[in-house]
Amino acid sequence: MGFRGDERAVTVQIGAVLLFGIIIISMSMYQATVVPNQNEQVEFLHNQEVHDQFKSLRGAVIESSSEPTARPSTVSLGTRYPSRTLFVNPGPVSGTLQTRDLGTLAVSNIETTEAETSDYVDGGLSYHTKSLEYRPDYNVMQSTPTTVYENTIAYNRFDTGYNGTLSGQSLINGRTISLVVLQGNYSENGVGSATVDAQAVSPATRTVSVKNTSGRVNITVPTKLSADEWRDVLEDDGELNDPETDDDYVYSVTDGPGDTVFIEMKKGVTYDLRVGAVEVGTDDEDPPAHYITVVETSGSSATFEVRDEYNNPVSGVEVDVSGDSSGRFTTGSDGRIVVPVDTSDAGTYELDATLSGVSGPRGKATATVVVPGAGNGSGSTGAGIYDVSWDTARMSATGGVDYENDTLLVNSSSVSQFDGFVNVTDAESGDAVSNVVVDFATNDSDVLTGGMGTDATNDDGVASTSISVSDGVATAYATADGSGERLRVEVFSGDGSGGGGSSGENSDFVSGSGLALANGGETSGTQFTIQNNGSDPVNITGISIDTDASQARTVSESNGGSYQDGQHEVFIDASEDGLLEMDGGPPYYGDSGTPYTLGDTETLTEHSIVNAGTQATVYIYQFQNSGGNRVRMENEQVTVTLYFDDGSSQTYTFIAQDPY
Repeated sequence: MGFRGDERAVTVQIGAVLLFGIIIISMSMYQATVVPNQNEQVEFLHNQEVHDQFKSLRGAVIESSSEPTARPSTVSLGTRYPSRTLFVNPGPVSGTLQTRDLGTLAVSNIETTEAETSDYVDGGLSYHTKSLEYRPDYNVMQSTPTTVYENTIAYNRFDTGYNGTLSGQSLINGRTISLVVLQGNYSENGVGSATVDAQAVSPATRTVSVKNTSGRVNITVPTKLSADEWRDVLEDDGELNDPETDDDYVYSVTDGPGDTVFIEMKKGVTYDLRVGAVEVGTDDEDPPAHYITVVETSGSSATFEVRDEYNNPVSGVEVDVSGDSSGRFTTGSDGRIVVPVDTSDAGTYELDATLSGVSGPRGKATATVVVPGAGNGSGSTGAGIYDVSWDTARMSATGGVDYENDTLLVNSSSVSQFDGFVNVTDAESGDAVSNVVVDFATNDSDVLTGGMGTDATNDDGVASTSISVSDGVATAYATADGSGERLRVEVFSGDGSGGGGSSGENSDFVSGSGLALANGGETSGTQFTIQNNGSDPVNITGISIDTDASQARTVSESNGGSYQDGQHEVFIDASEDGLLEMDGGPPYYGDSGTPYTLGDTETLTEHSIVNAGTQATVYIYQFQNSGGNRVRMENEQVTVTLYFDDGSSQTYTFIAQDPY
């Protein structure tokens, strides 16, 4: 019996092979076309996200340029593709965000009529600035842009030369010119997100009025954008010159040399110029002091302000003041010091302020203070329509604070700060006066470390401030519109409160030791001797000096040298020598003659130890008048208060006898 051939299985096999081939071809086509298209869409959406993030980054930089707090922003450096079971993705996208040098941003052809900023402006201002750029490394997208922030604009820069802006500009807004200088070094590469903290190193808190009466104010902008692109942005913002309106002030925009654009402003217009410096990343320090200026005077004091190269205040800067008041002051958070005139006599007085390390006119400022009338009692620093007095009774009513021998004693073991109260009354009627601004200041911010600001009197005529302290002696000043009063403050560590230990009462004046000091043949100094009659050594930490000599205002020496009488404002020859050097130190070479103001309380530059049963001679040199000339001290009464480390003090009054 025969069988027929059967080929049905072959047909099934061929069909299976064909179907498998179709699947493979379809998957290959999907891998080759669909997957790249989907991944390109992922990259495109990521790029759009970066554009939005750069707009936010731009806003953070601009906003931080005028405030002290940091403004964080996030930029997505890269992205990942959706996971696929049967298909293959390329590696995740990465990107680089970094700062790049841009050039010099400058305003030129300017002048100002403001006396306080004339030395600062000096024809023009210029600053080095940077850009912040993001470049992605996409796998699919072609001709991807570099996204850039520079000079208040965010935009895309393409390799083809086309640039597309993402935002407007805030460099020019009507008559306001706002320079935002970008500093720092930042570089981040990867797939994840990068956080950029925009922190002002010089917040734009001051505005200077500038103009040019004979020409145009010019702005040179370092940029990768063309003049046409800047012109379009300014026109979109309504800043470009329109002959039919007076609301815009940009006269022309042209290409400058290299990668710069030259913007000319309208003639005859006064512009408000603000400059802020913002740091991203690291390596930039806060700008140093650039100049000092007088911002205000009253009938009893002058206010100086120290500013940086961006015209913004600098805190923590030491300023030496000489003339009709003297001392070393430290600027507060507003960059200012308030210097009272150390006299109650009516007249015109000058105060000279000097910045160390800043040469030329920028480092010096002179204020003229007109004191209108007679003083208002012991401790007065001037006179006017008000009487100003420290309320020492109220201040010493709290624990850790006492008032003895014209000195406020503060025990730093009990309190880290105390409340200072000042009463302001009408000089004629004696009635309390409200809403009067009182300026608080000190000659030593290392002792009175905080609270030296301003406060307005309440309905009871009382102004107050919380003064933080560190051990030492200093003078606190309170001034208000032509009147003021100074207060000696001694801060000490120890048990209990009030006058402290017994060092003062054990340190006795040696009879007949008060002499006029004849250093170099001139009797313009004084000396006296004390003896420690106690059983323990005493440590002299501070001093206050005053005299009835009518012409004497300061004590100052500039002889150089060290550790001898006549080579420091105060030298104490003792078991362990001590001294007061108003120029600071050690070392003590290069003495510039910074004066000590009579009546102030100063911490000794080097403390002095007087062993039990031994003597110490105090040399003071030399007394000077308001013009810096020597004052003869023979037969003049001198009062000196010494302060000791146990919180005690002792006052010595003597007539300086002629040594010849």
